[in-house]
Amino acid sequence: WTAPGPTAGGGAAPWTPGPRRPPRGPARRGAARVWATPRAAAVIRLPPGPRGVIVELALWALFAAALLAPASVSLGSSLIGDPRIDVWNHAWGYWFVAEALGRGALPWDTPLVGAPAGGVLYYIDMMGAVLATPLTWTLGPGPAYNLTLLLRVALAGFAARGLAGELTGRGPHTVLAGVAYASTPFLLSELANGISEVCATQWLAFTLWAAARAFRRGGWSDYALLGLAQGLTSVSTFYYGLCSAILVAVAFVGWRGARWRDGLPPPLVGRVGLAAALALVLITPQWAAFRASLTDPRALIVRDPSLNQQLMVHSAVDPRIFFLPGDFQSVDLAGIYGEPFLHTGYLRLSVLGLALYGAWARPRARPWLALGALSLVLGMGPFLWWGGDWARVDGNLLSLPFEWLRQLLPQVAITHPLRLSLGAQALFCALAAAGAGAAVERLRRPALLPAFAVVVALEGLFGSSAPWPVPRSDARLSGLYDGVGDGLVLELPVEVGTGMLTSRYFWSQTRHGRPVPFTPDVRMGSTRDATLVKALSGPSGRGGVQKDNPSPLSPAAVQHLRQTYAIVVLHLDLEAEAGLQGRYEPVLTAALGEPAVEGQLRVWRLR
Repeated sequence: WTAPGPTAGGGAAPWTPGPRRPPRGPARRGAARVWATPRAAAVIRLPPGPRGVIVELALWALFAAALLAPASVSLGSSLIGDPRIDVWNHAWGYWFVAEALGRGALPWDTPLVGAPAGGVLYYIDMMGAVLATPLTWTLGPGPAYNLTLLLRVALAGFAARGLAGELTGRGPHTVLAGVAYASTPFLLSELANGISEVCATQWLAFTLWAAARAFRRGGWSDYALLGLAQGLTSVSTFYYGLCSAILVAVAFVGWRGARWRDGLPPPLVGRVGLAAALALVLITPQWAAFRASLTDPRALIVRDPSLNQQLMVHSAVDPRIFFLPGDFQSVDLAGIYGEPFLHTGYLRLSVLGLALYGAWARPRARPWLALGALSLVLGMGPFLWWGGDWARVDGNLLSLPFEWLRQLLPQVAITHPLRLSLGAQALFCALAAAGAGAAVERLRRPALLPAFAVVVALEGLFGSSAPWPVPRSDARLSGLYDGVGDGLVLELPVEVGTGMLTSRYFWSQTRHGRPVPFTPDVRMGSTRDATLVKALSGPSGRGGVQKDNPSPLSPAAVQHLRQTYAIVVLHLDLEAEAGLQGRYEPVLTAALGEPAVEGQLRVWRLR
């Protein structure tokens, strides 16, 4: 309401309605700050209470489905991820966990892999597989795996929007944070790599959201929520839990600031203790099980500490990966190792620009910008990597803060430092939303907000080495795997280049359900059947069936195959991929008889 001033006759004019103008600063609504933008109600209007949360989650699920298309429209016949990489092992794990729980057993000591002896195996995405078990039982492992990834992308958007609202005030501008975080090149590349637990990026954003809420409100329930969020983040992925714990601890120290002279008030000590206790209750059993699986004498996965140095080079992080658009890679894994993995931490120039403007326009958000910078430093690893080699000063490696962590935790193999930069991804996306809101408020152009969101999303999809559309793998399995009977299942060829194409043999197990002689992943060196290795490789260790002129199997090898295996399956497409066309089928046919034929499959039933 505005007053036009006195009338010509000198009297006071009545108050008349005038145009509404957006407030210059934050308006108070309860305990939250709301940065108003013109016609905000026309941009987003959700129902109040739990119904509004359900509607918002449904909208984020639609966004995730669009982002993951076309795999999201073929959830039963394909798997989200590149068939050359980790997708087979990770999708198999959902079946492995559900199958054990369905028998009333723990997914721990299993005869299904590394047969005939089997061994101890802890599936790395245990949290996702356990939560998805009802879906696996009802829909099958493929849809359960795909829906879990889709839900993680949707929750990433939801959590980032909540984080932005907590840091910069609620409003339509927070949608940009969700769009930006759900479409990070980091997440898109890990979806393509098929490393499912690394795709659980939502938990770290939830933890930062809970921390900011606890610092603002300070109630017992707020710190309890923070402890639960920190525990879930650590259980989902160790690296994310380590990152969030460091960032929350630093933020807590900065929040207390000059109050340290007065000490911590007893109620605050109790609330912090409650948060820590709840986090440890969730973390300790999982961490103990994981460590035990590596040290057990029957462990199927044995981690040699001497490989840590090699893995550090393999996963080194060039700081330019955060800022350079295009196909830049810290380490050219495909060119050097022949591995099709793609890793990127590209922040996007649009997100960086908006985040910096948001920190300038909203001074209270600046400490969170510094916290994001700390996450980037941690994500660079133990030593500075530049241009394909370690940077040196007077011949000595230039160490970074990550190395101090390695010194404090010498028994912990921290070999994927880029994952520690996820905190920066979440915080920069939240601050980018603040920058977009401030720009819309300053220019009074509501249409800028969706324009900013589109630019950020498009740069995420096309501005880096992350592949989009996200690759998918054919999850369909032949009926020839049914009715196998007693015995192991052998699939050939054993090894195809340096990729992980042959790990699809684990996915075949989700249909036939019989033990296989391989330990993750499928290679000649991972089989526990020494007689098979000798039969395929030949007495000299090279050749055998894989020679240019394949030698026939010995009578002892044929007898071993018939006594040990129920069926032998040859994949002609993988044989061609390995450059071994026509070498396996004549030898196996001479030894085992004529196979059943279906497309690219040749199947010999030995039972």
